[in-house]
Amino acid sequence: MKFSIDTLGCKINQSESDFIVKELLEKGLELVSWSKHPDFCIINTCTVTSRSDRKARQIIRKIKSQNKNSKIIVTGCFVVFNKEFLQDCDIDLIVENKDKNKIPDLIGIMTAGRKDPEMESSDFKSCPQFNQMHSRPLVKIQDGCEQNCSYCIVPKVRGKYKSIPYREILNKIIDLQKDGFEEVVLTGIHIGKYGVDFSTAGAGKGSKISSLANLLEEVVRETSIKRIRISSIEVNEIDSRLLDILKRNNGRFASHLHIPLQSGSDRILKLMGRPYTAQYYFRKIGMISGIFPDIALTTDVMAGFPGESEEDFARMVNMIERIAFSKIHVFKFSKRMHTPAYGMSNQVGEEIKSERSKILRDIGDRLRNSYIKNHIGKLLNVVCEEMDVENNIISGTSGNYIKVYFPMDKENFPSLNGKILRVAANSEYKNGLWGILS
Repeated sequence: MKFSIDTLGCKINQSESDFIVKELLEKGLELVSWSKHPDFCIINTCTVTSRSDRKARQIIRKIKSQNKNSKIIVTGCFVVFNKEFLQDCDIDLIVENKDKNKIPDLIGIMTAGRKDPEMESSDFKSCPQFNQMHSRPLVKIQDGCEQNCSYCIVPKVRGKYKSIPYREILNKIIDLQKDGFEEVVLTGIHIGKYGVDFSTAGAGKGSKISSLANLLEEVVRETSIKRIRISSIEVNEIDSRLLDILKRNNGRFASHLHIPLQSGSDRILKLMGRPYTAQYYFRKIGMISGIFPDIALTTDVMAGFPGESEEDFARMVNMIERIAFSKIHVFKFSKRMHTPAYGMSNQVGEEIKSERSKILRDIGDRLRNSYIKNHIGKLLNVVCEEMDVENNIISGTSGNYIKVYFPMDKENFPSLNGKILRVAANSEYKNGLWGILS
């Protein structure tokens, strides 16, 4: 039996897709492209913007039309508010986020022709342990968000905070170490809220470790994984204790933090429902940069939120320039039904949103290029990730989030994939740096 999986959206979706692939491979199914007409086509969707919805609809229609004899399974955030569309498309199985981890067993039931929901591992032949699709495996530590930013649909499609018990996280990291991986990325929908859902009485649930700082201490103490990368975290959740842990274990943590800004205007931040002011954000970034001078600071910004004036936009541009982020993800405001911002007055026109987005992207490109150039002549610790076989060129990610390319004989790649290598960067190349192994 063969299956395909296509993943849209965030790192959480990628992590959850990795879990599904691992489980299905262990049950004896074979992973192929949907173009190979597999028995099951899984589509893991996103709905964070209207563009995400369009992409989801396009890929669902395309896969469905070209795989008439396949069972089509659609999961992810798109399914929450688009069940009518999915039913009209005659999708075989629609699975909400809360049941996504049941997909391997549901496929097992469909494969075996059984109606018994209780699946045994003996229902499928065993196969070798799955090698992660990512050379920097994604470890999900948390799900859900209750921040309720006025523009964001995520709390409605992902639900309340739900933290993974710390022992499960540690065991997964230890397993990844044994498989030879040297970097893990800790990811979640709102990782700064890790542990807030654990009750004080729920020791069995992991209440001993009830914060992100506690979790990071345990990961450092109980695993020997070489590098730990923290995914997106809110600025108001980076406290002195968290920074102290990062500082004391500087060699274990990637020199990179992604801290969403969204706007540099207090008025717009308040309308967005963001829990900080521009001045608070700026001071916290200054504190972080003072502790970690070479850290890569990346961010998200939004262009054209309802009511954003030229002055509001200018404040954001000024703040971005002063901080000099190493990379910026630019989003145009996208109206999402079921959010307060959908019905706000003073909606910004599409032409103005596009103009402002371009200005922000141009600034981001300039700052990114400057950051990359500043690392020419330096030694970088790079995860060996992908290989251009025709040219014998490896690409990978440095601790401070720069794409680095270097030559390698293809016969060496399998044993070094996922390993952290020392690379001397000596010139710009494509979207990053070119170097040689040191």
